[in-house]
Amino acid sequence: MAAPGKLLPWLLGGALAAAGWLQGLHWRHTGRPDAGPADASLAAKDERIAALEREVARLSARGRDGAELPVPPELVARVEREFGLAFRQPPVVRQTSADALRDRVSAATESRFGPGGLADREFAWRWLGWLRPDDQLLAQLTAVRATGARAWFDDSSGEIWVNERDDATAIPSQAALLRALTRALLHQHFPPPASYPGDDAWRARDAFHQGLAGGSEARLLADHARANGFMPMAQNAESSQLLAALPPFLQGLTTFPAIAGKGYADGKFLQGDAVLQAALRQPPALTRAIFHPDRQGEPAEPPALPVTPGDPILEESGGELGVTLWLAPLDDEAATRAIARDWAGDRYRLFPDGDDAAVIWDVRFALAESADRFLAAALEFVSAQAGLDCTPAAGEIVRSPEGRHLAVARVSPQVVRFAHTASMETLRPLVPAGK
Repeated sequence: MAAPGKLLPWLLGGALAAAGWLQGLHWRHTGRPDAGPADASLAAKDERIAALEREVARLSARGRDGAELPVPPELVARVEREFGLAFRQPPVVRQTSADALRDRVSAATESRFGPGGLADREFAWRWLGWLRPDDQLLAQLTAVRATGARAWFDDSSGEIWVNERDDATAIPSQAALLRALTRALLHQHFPPPASYPGDDAWRARDAFHQGLAGGSEARLLADHARANGFMPMAQNAESSQLLAALPPFLQGLTTFPAIAGKGYADGKFLQGDAVLQAALRQPPALTRAIFHPDRQGEPAEPPALPVTPGDPILEESGGELGVTLWLAPLDDEAATRAIARDWAGDRYRLFPDGDDAAVIWDVRFALAESADRFLAAALEFVSAQAGLDCTPAAGEIVRSPEGRHLAVARVSPQVVRFAHTASMETLRPLVPAGK
């Protein structure tokens, strides 16, 4: 069997030859002075030509997948000038198909959390209420990140991938490439920590870097608008629909870098290279710092979780962002922000519960009044999950239609506990009654 490198040109050549022969036959047939209306045979030939042309395009795309592209030197110079940094290694830009890009986004998303990391989070987040019963975490994150993407920076390899169907000469495409080049430049000078720092810290750092990249993209578009007039920007309708279909938690994770992250990054950028690079060397360790830059130095105090059965499967923090998005269904943004702003630390644990698993989540607030309000919201959540007509009392254990057990309790004046278990026996010792 021929090697792939030799087989592809042969396939392309054969397909092109066949397409050319059929096209020539079509031209001879339609060019005759006495040619009548196209018959079924000619229609079949036309369809075969179109099919061969599609196959040529597919094989050609497969042959180009991963090919390195030249990087516009003016974009490299621009991003280096903006940040007062020079690339330590020339940036690598490769082209790929939309399908291959989706696969790369999926693999990078999954590998970031380590083996089983996303699967464990999907279980925990569903029981915590961040995901809906039918949500598919990896598939949804991949779809919203990859659909319609012009350029994507792979922070696991440091490479940039561009959609081969995109028009590289168009200003929106150049702006998207500049955005990815910014990520690559920052990645070279301020790489991610060797060990995963935890979800909240990763989200804060990632929002900072993405926010800076979004600022570069916006400035290029603004410069073009000033020089040439504003142009209509085509909306990625499919991506917008995907985003709107996500649960509030995943919507918030997706838009956090573009909104709060960019606001934080713009503030640092405007203070000059020295301030910006100092912030990049010591990035915000909490999403709270992105929301409230003036509170960056304030420590968080995660509650100490109680002993639970077996070895923990996963322990993590939602951070102020997680609490904010958990409260989002309240549809009262002012109330949500007031409660979440008082977040002072949280910790959740996914752990075995017989043949199943369970989750416990403790959230600490700086003020008891905020804990009161969070407790009230959590009890409403439990009521909805269990399909009750009334709100349960703090410490009361309720059963969901799926046969699982939920409860919310006050474990101290400033700490609220939420638990969701498979068995009543597991839940009972974790929930102080009447609190």
